[in-house]
Amino acid sequence: MTFFQQGENTSSLTPELLNVSANHAGLIARELGKRGVDVESLFTELDIDLPQINNPVKRISVEQITKLLKLAIQKTGDPTIALKIYQNIQLGDLDALGFAISCSTTYLSLLQRFQRFSTYILSNGNIQIIEEPDGYLFLADIEDTEPTLDPSPPSEATGVGLANFSFRHKDFMILLEAMGLGFIKLSNDVCQQEILPIKAYFLPLSHPSVKDEIERFLPKCEFVNAPFYGVKFSKDIAEQKLPMANPQMARINDEIIIKNLDDIFKNDIVFNVETMIREGLAVGEFSRSDVAVKLGVSERKLQQRLDARKTSFSDILLRVRKTLAMQHIREEKLRINQIAYALGFTNGSNFSRSFKSWTGYTPNEFKDL
Repeated sequence: MTFFQQGENTSSLTPELLNVSANHAGLIARELGKRGVDVESLFTELDIDLPQINNPVKRISVEQITKLLKLAIQKTGDPTIALKIYQNIQLGDLDALGFAISCSTTYLSLLQRFQRFSTYILSNGNIQIIEEPDGYLFLADIEDTEPTLDPSPPSEATGVGLANFSFRHKDFMILLEAMGLGFIKLSNDVCQQEILPIKAYFLPLSHPSVKDEIERFLPKCEFVNAPFYGVKFSKDIAEQKLPMANPQMARINDEIIIKNLDDIFKNDIVFNVETMIREGLAVGEFSRSDVAVKLGVSERKLQQRLDARKTSFSDILLRVRKTLAMQHIREEKLRINQIAYALGFTNGSNFSRSFKSWTGYTPNEFKDL
């Protein structure tokens, strides 16, 4: 496989521009307190407001959370402490989202709630659920922009925003690994049994001891080195009814999440532009002028607001196309030409060339990973 081409890096997404729910800090504080760590001084050092950590609308930058986890490793001397912290996560640590998933009807509907509300956990987060012959692939991504060549990754292109971001900001891997195990733990709690994936896809892990801990936590799971993070569950597991299924309570908590998301993102121009592009692709109205009209601003004003967020319309369009392209290809429900037209390309050849430039893989090669 080939690397991305060397060139100017248009990506400006950095840890301080990403954020997570403040409840993550509350989870970390609780576990460190049990281990005798002076949590108050630790949080003061990182300028994290302790009284706000259980506010579901309060956000904390990924930079602060990754620094907090690094300090936790230093204080405990345990390189796997982040995994152990998230192995003790409770449904209440995700407030309304935790209650909503606990009331989901099936395991697949639980996955779909994580997909629908991924930005509630991590801003710019994006989760794909891809149906494959042997199960459902639950794939994590991030709304990133075009990367440049980085000599540190292995000799194949990543092709996925989350992988690219993790390679550029390696401390982020600690948080990502921990959140992955936290997801499995919450799944087990909801299902009231061990729900183990049949495959787990990983980039190189942050520390050798992390692999041992993950393998202990996920016995009999096949581990695959891949250019993305994800887990695959069998269809039997995904379609089974859950013991606490309660559609009415799930909908009530969904409404709370939607309201909280509105409070968090109502003034977020990047979020709104991405939403307009996704909707516009379906009807062929996804240009800068189309989106500006839908948002009620001039094209110049739109770009000024995006400039303030250190991104551009073309960056956002690119990452939306990449995300949707990977999902369509893995699902194998559409032919290449159909995918091309759905993403605004004139033909399948143009799309295939673009996909290869984005990922280093042809569509068929990516499908077979």
